Amino acid sequence: MPQAPVDFSLIGRVLADDVFADTGILLLGKNTTITAAHVPVLLKQRIREVNVVQVLSEGTGELISSQLSQLEADEEIVAAYVKALDKTRALFDQIDHEGTPQLEEFSDLFFELADQSTKNLGFFRSLYVLEGADSYTYRHSLNVGVLCSLIARLLKWDEERIAFMGTAGFLHDVGKMRIPKEILLKPGKLTDEEFMIMKKHTEYGYEMIKSMEGSSELLALCALLHHERLDGTGYPEQRIGEEIPKECQVLAVADMFDAICSDRVYKGRTSPFEAAQLLWKEACDGALDIEIVAQFVRYIALLYIGAKARLNNGEEVEVILIHADEPMRPLVRRSEEFVDLRFERKLTIEKMIG
Repeated sequence: MPQAPVDFSLIGRVLADDVFADTGILLLGKNTTITAAHVPVLLKQRIREVNVVQVLSEGTGELISSQLSQLEADEEIVAAYVKALDKTRALFDQIDHEGTPQLEEFSDLFFELADQSTKNLGFFRSLYVLEGADSYTYRHSLNVGVLCSLIARLLKWDEERIAFMGTAGFLHDVGKMRIPKEILLKPGKLTDEEFMIMKKHTEYGYEMIKSMEGSSELLALCALLHHERLDGTGYPEQRIGEEIPKECQVLAVADMFDAICSDRVYKGRTSPFEAAQLLWKEACDGALDIEIVAQFVRYIALLYIGAKARLNNGEEVEVILIHADEPMRPLVRRSEEFVDLRFERKLTIEKMIG
């Protein structure tokens, strides 16, 4: 339970416990919201710290923006991403207070970033060295939108369908804005009951997108079905095979990849190579579309030639060569020595570091 010092920064915080004077007299009750008048009363009683209710927040974006500014990446694309992140936070948070914005507002915001990302896809390599869960939901939405556009392009879909996938990816988790913060931002494992509530974000997203002027049934279905799996193990409807639109299958791959590669409040990130390995296993087990996964994994792996990484034994290496037959296990350089991860099966790339 967080403690806060008794000064005027306490104003607006909520007490987690009753506060008593040394004489045993109750000064302020649990759940009291501190005002300017309360602070001198507490100080007069020589109370220097109080227990307060933890404020559940995804953060202000300052931590991520600071890390982005230090990346060796094009300043223009970094500025576009930070701007889009701030706008996404404002637009998604608006849902809590003023209802769902129009589809056009979301589309305009995303395509401003998408234009920059198309010119500099290598920037995505940098996103997966970022530390911390600051603004995860908003970053995840942007990242999945860009990844969906990328996958659609790899599949040689037409420009209209590529643009559609960008919007679908950006909006896929909008329903999470209706999930209670204590569940959405819980740092530990969800209970079965909490997970049932969390799964509702797909249905909320469907309803919200359907209500937007200019939307479509397929766009709403992308929010509803992005956790479905081809073998029927997904949710919320346990659809099988061709019952899941191809657009939703693309979204499932992009969503899973970004989630695995990013720090979240309850789980640390792993490397894009580990994520690719997991995607490939899911595809081989029949849960994901193997054509989509194969195209995507090969392309993502090639992006990381020259990148620095940390192996699961703690050693730092540089990615040198991506093998066509097994792109998830590249040739790496460790000091002056080359190591082929195809033959060193106990070694894996645990995390990207630059």
